[in-house]
Parts: sequence; structure tokens; C-alpha cells
Amino acid sequence: MKHVFIISFLVCFGFSQAQNPVEVAGVNSTMLERARQFKAALGTSNGYKSGVYVYQKRSIKDYEKNPAQLAARLAILGFTDVYLGAGHMLDGGNVDEEKWIADFNTYAHKFGMKVHIGSLSSSKLWVDNKLIFENCNEIINFNYSNKKAVRFDGIGSDLEPHMMKKGFIERPKELTWQWHGTDNFGIGKDNDLLCKRMVEVMGKAKKELGNDMELSQAQGFFIQGRYNKGELAWGSAHQLLKNCNWLIVMAYNFKPERVLEMAKPSLQNANDFPKSISVAIKTSLDTFGSEGAVTSFQPQGWNYLIDGINFLIKNGSTYKSFRGIDIFEFQGFEKMWNGTAVEDKRTDYKRSELN
Repeated sequence: MKHVFIISFLVCFGFSQAQNPVEVAGVNSTMLERARQFKAALGTSNGYKSGVYVYQKRSIKDYEKNPAQLAARLAILGFTDVYLGAGHMLDGGNVDEEKWIADFNTYAHKFGMKVHIGSLSSSKLWVDNKLIFENCNEIINFNYSNKKAVRFDGIGSDLEPHMMKKGFIERPKELTWQWHGTDNFGIGKDNDLLCKRMVEVMGKAKKELGNDMELSQAQGFFIQGRYNKGELAWGSAHQLLKNCNWLIVMAYNFKPERVLEMAKPSLQNANDFPKSISVAIKTSLDTFGSEGAVTSFQPQGWNYLIDGINFLIKNGSTYKSFRGIDIFEFQGFEKMWNGTAVEDKRTDYKRSELN
């Protein structure tokens, strides 16, 4: 029966035995069944896209000796895109790290996924145009220097204006604007100017990348709402999508209904850009900002996650701009998948606002 199940699973996922991610993934029958459930919920077989964040100090470290297995596990789950937080591995001159990237990208492409390198996220970008071109050309040069299977398909940017608060350790000394969640909203005020700079950076980056590489940008859900209220003149979905292929709206909350509410303004504003808004949900607890109100699906368990994604796909599909569901991030998700997630002891399950 076990062999029959695996064969049917392979047919379901559309892979031939010569390109068999299930065997490379090395997972048990429970994880295989959960992978089937998860992929069905994501709807990637029906044309939706789903990206997952994979970080150097997390999953890359976990799979340091076996990048093929990581790629295979992502593939059987149905992910179409990987946001690979491994930018420092490109410029360190470490042969082993470069080989890891080459192997991972090759297997990811073999299994039908695209790989987007995490870049354009440095705080210095707020004050340094030269760095935009350096970031882009580092990836362009990497691609030129490698065969097609190894190349990155795009850049996953994470330039977040709301991080530029007073006292933030990575805030550039030259930056005169300061993000404040209440005091600095208004046309021409600091929050607005930071959002304007974000839009400008994306425009300059896309001009440098051209059409050969995709560009996506992570976006705090609240920016669109503030734009709609007239408190910002910059940062809207339609402004960013003139240069970005899609936006990843960070809609972090443990309630699917609230996630949809968070993403709705961006989905509506991007109406003229089909399949341009990915809705990101959180599956990790031990990440920056996790000390506050719970915003992760992890404590709710696997079945709650599947039901939540089904809800979001059903309701998101009513918007032309809806692209699919993204997962932040894989290490936390994998704990849910393999049953090793530790119960969260907190009871502060209030609505969370990032601004």
C-alpha cells in the first residue's frame, strides 16, 4: 500500500520517476498526506502562486548538507516560488556556500519552482542610490557567470519604511526622516517621504534589472489603508506595481478573516494588475516582533492552517489582483508540518497592527 500511495502522490504532483521530489524529500507518510492537503489548499494546481521565505540562519542552516532535500520538500508542498534569504552567501567568497546556492537553485528549477534572491533590503538604501545599482548588478553578474539552471529568477525586495523608527539600530545616520505610527502621517511628512523613497528605489531597481528578472516587494498591509485615507501620497499598490511584478502584503494575524481584512485595500487598489498581490501569512513564532501580540498561525495547529488557507483562497479569488498565499517562513511552517511545533504559552491574542 505504501508504494501505491507514493506512486499516486507522484502522479498527483505531476512528476516523472526521473524527476522524483518525493524520494529526495525523505518524508514519512504523515508528512506526505499533509503535503497533499497543503498543496490542494494553496490551489497552485489551479493557477495560483505560492511563495515561501527561506532564510540563511534558519532553513538553509538546517539543510546545510542537503540543499536538494530542502528543494524537494518545498516542491511536494506545492510552492511555486522561493524567496531565498541568502544574499550574504553571494559576496562572501565561500566556495561551500556558493555551491549550496548552485545546488539548491538547480534542484528548485528541476522541480518546477522559481528562486528569488532576497536583496534590496538594506537600510542604507534609504540614503544611497549607488547601493541600488550594486545590489542589482551583483545578481545580474551572478546570473551571467552561471548556467541557466543556477541563475536566480528574480529579486525579492524587503524595503520596509516602518522600520525606520527612532532608535532602530540599522537606521542610517544620514537619514533625516523618521517613521512614527501616529505623529508623522500626512502628505509631505516623514512617513510619506519614506514611502516615496520606497517607490523610487523600486523604480530604479527595475530599470536596472530590465525584463530579464522579476522584482517583488514586501509591503506592510497598513500602508495602503493610510494611502486610502489621504494620509500618504506614496506607497500604494498601483504605484509600486508599475515597476514590481507583484507585491507581498504582510497580513500577519492568526485569524483568516482578519488576514483578508488586512489585505483587502491592496487587493482593491491593484485591480488593474491581474494576479499581482500575494497575501503573506505567518507560521513562525520566534522571529523579530514575535514578542508582541500573536500574529502566527503556528499555535492554532495544522488543521486550522489548512482551513484558514482554504478560506483565504476562496475569498481572495474574488479579486482579479489576487495571486495566492505566501508563507513566512519555512522553518516555522516545517515545525507545523512535521508535528514538532512547541505550544505557545501566551494568551495575548489581540488584533495586531504593525504601524
